[in-house]
Amino acid sequence: MPASTLGFDADRIAGISEDLFEMQESFVAKPRKEGAWSRKQILGHLIDSASVNHHRIIEAQITGSIVFDGYAHEQWVELQEYQEQDWEELVTLWSSLNMHICAVVERIPTEVLDKPQNEHSYAKTAFRELPSDQASTLGYLIEDYFAHLQYHLDQIINK
Repeated sequence: MPASTLGFDADRIAGISEDLFEMQESFVAKPRKEGAWSRKQILGHLIDSASVNHHRIIEAQITGSIVFDGYAHEQWVELQEYQEQDWEELVTLWSSLNMHICAVVERIPTEVLDKPQNEHSYAKTAFRELPSDQASTLGYLIEDYFAHLQYHLDQIINK
C-alpha cells in the first residue's frame, strides 16, 4: 500500500463505516452549528469528493496531466439534497467509493505516483493548496484527498 493513502485502506474504511452506521438519524441531521452543514451534508460532500477525485486519479493516469477543474461543492450538496437522504444509504455509498479508491491507489506504480510535473491545478483545486510554481505529483493529489477526507471525518465523528 502506498504511503499516499495516509493510513486509509479497506479495513480502516470498514471500521469508520461501522462507527458511522451507529450514529442516529436525529443526530446526523442536525447542523453542527448555526448556518453549518449537518453531518449528513458533510458525508454527502465526501461522497462528491470521492467521485470527483476518483475521476481525477484515473484521468491523471490516462493523460499524464494533473491539471483539473474545480467543482461547485456547495451546489453539489444542495442539488443532491443529502439532508433528505437516508443516513445508512449515504454511509454505504461513501464506504464503497472509498474502498474502491483505496484499491485503485494500491495499484498505481510508484513511478506514476511520484512523477514530478511542473503544471498542476493544486493552487486552486487542492484542500492543501500548493503554489503553481512548485512542481507536484499525482501522489500529492491522493495525499491531499485523504487529508481532506480525514478533516471532514473529524467533523462528523467528533461531537
